[in-house]
Amino acid sequence: MGEELISIIVPVYNAEKYLEDCIRSVLKQTYTHFELILVEDGSTDNSREICRRASMDDIRILLIKQERNQGVSRARNAGIEAAKGKYLFFLDSDDIIHPQLLEA
Repeated sequence: MGEELISIIVPVYNAEKYLEDCIRSVLKQTYTHFELILVEDGSTDNSREICRRASMDDIRILLIKQERNQGVSRARNAGIEAAKGKYLFFLDSDDIIHPQLLEA
């Protein structure tokens, strides 16, 4: 795969309980040429703030804010439109991934 950019798209809606673990699992990847696109879909909990902080801490993280909840399909589509990678990887905000997933 070389150094091809991978776009990881994560729709986020009211996921504060799991979101930091999800983001951390992406940032621990052994393959580091990725962009993490967090599509914050109008959450009413602390998810937006978690996304904001993460995007300030790592330049590979892009935050897309949707003012109202539009659903997971629209959130994924917004992520696809913003993606710059050759490959797309969809991850749910309540999931974590193995550190070597992207490399493998």
